[in-house]
Amino acid sequence: MSGQDIRQAASGEIAEIMELIAACVQVMQAGGSDQWDETYPNQEILLADIAAGTLYAYFLDGAVAGILVLDEHQSEQYREIQWPQNEGTYLVMHRLAVHPEAQGKGIARKLITFAEQLARKKGYTGIRLDTYSKNTPALALYKGMGYELRGEVKVSGRTAGFPVFEKRFDTDK
Repeated sequence: MSGQDIRQAASGEIAEIMELIAACVQVMQAGGSDQWDETYPNQEILLADIAAGTLYAYFLDGAVAGILVLDEHQSEQYREIQWPQNEGTYLVMHRLAVHPEAQGKGIARKLITFAEQLARKKGYTGIRLDTYSKNTPALALYKGMGYELRGEVKVSGRTAGFPVFEKRFDTDK
């Protein structure tokens, strides 16, 4: 994938991005997950991601079908994780979401592959991320793409933990 369907999102696309988030929240909550809600991720957070140039969108037939945020911000709780190695710089994935109507088309996998290509191109040591322990499709996807479970963090107000994953580029050859 050359990334032709993926690019940095623009502020003018925020309504479409918020619609995607609302659809994802509805599906999550219907499935018994409290990972996201009406307060997170919100428009203010996503506009800040867009302004920072860290929110990438996957377009399908001209519409935003998926999003992913890539930056260097690791949660404070990541300090509690026993990382096998801490040297180097890491790109961190946040807020990966695919519109429910576009799920099952490999979009999440394409966004993650894009993130890995970008990270390698920019010289990062690897990628770190966390997801919700109730999000079984995401857990399976990350494990299937070679991400290794490194621990779990807690987020106040959430009923389950957040497994933390890492993929190092110097060891996955």
